[in-house]
Amino acid sequence: MNDENSAKRNRVNLTIPFSLLEKIDAHIEKKLEDGESRDTANRSAFVMEMFELGLRVHENKINKDASEKTLDQKLELIAKNALMNGFIIDAIFGIMKETVDTSKVVRNKMLLDPDWSKEMKERVAGKLLEYFK
Repeated sequence: MNDENSAKRNRVNLTIPFSLLEKIDAHIEKKLEDGESRDTANRSAFVMEMFELGLRVHENKINKDASEKTLDQKLELIAKNALMNGFIIDAIFGIMKETVDTSKVVRNKMLLDPDWSKEMKERVAGKLLEYFK
């Protein structure tokens, strides 16, 4: 009796909605077209493969460091740095362009103002919101 119970412990019945069954069948058909046999390309094998993949993703999410940055955070940092560099280059170019005519140099005094960096950060934040909605 114990051998019979231990053999059955690893069995799980799973009800899958028809909408997912259609997707599973489409993937199985692709595998069969690629030359896989019915032994490895069937509903049970595919669902088990997806379960293992989902379990690995779930375990990685649990084991991830809280301090580790996500891909979105990394992309946001890159975009922020690129935008800030662009605004700074525009400011420097604007100063250099206007120093050709010395009477216009005063116009770019706002770029040297301490509030300019705050304004630039607001513009960068606005652009980031535009990119990462």
